[in-house]
Amino acid sequence: MNRKKQKLIEIFLITFFFFIFIILFQLQSFVIVILLVASLIICLRFKNDILEIILPKKKHFLFFVFFDIFLIISMIKSFGDEFFLNHLDLKKYFFTSFLLLFYLLFSVIPQEIIFRFLFFFKYKDYFRKFEVLLLNSLVFSFCHLIYFDIYILLFSFFGNLLFTFNYMKNESLLVVIIEHFLLGQTLIILGFFDNFNFSLIKKLYNLALIN
Repeated sequence: MNRKKQKLIEIFLITFFFFIFIILFQLQSFVIVILLVASLIICLRFKNDILEIILPKKKHFLFFVFFDIFLIISMIKSFGDEFFLNHLDLKKYFFTSFLLLFYLLFSVIPQEIIFRFLFFFKYKDYFRKFEVLLLNSLVFSFCHLIYFDIYILLFSFFGNLLFTFNYMKNESLLVVIIEHFLLGQTLIILGFFDNFNFSLIKKLYNLALIN
């Protein structure tokens, strides 16, 4: 068996084990803790390697910045008018801002360290660029199956295609962290993922917003 097949099997087994472990022990509400601990271990182990890829080395990131702004404005324009007019309590902006920081620090950053840095660090040399892009997105979306929602699965897959493509182009962890944060929190605040009930992030947003 060649190294490529070995790595493919390794990816499958790790992803499948994560899924089964979470489902069997009903740990959906504790995924953030698991991701945080895993990302901290990775940071301690690969500190220097992570520091080398934080800032963008190319100018491609400007294109993605404008593209992300366009996506966010489009989503708010298409889905946010009623939400902002009828549901958002201005008195809760402070708590919402705190939740955005919580989402960034305890969800987005750990995910990017694991699914972008670690995945590429371990597997990019064994697969072609298109294969890495597809594999990374499949793994990312499959891990979201723990929430039993087809929309989460689809959004995570196509969103991850964008994040991973951006990471491959810019070689910057910071850029994809910002992108993931902006798009993810916009979708949650606009009321997507109503069945995301196992998620601690979703529960906290519900407290601050419409529920």
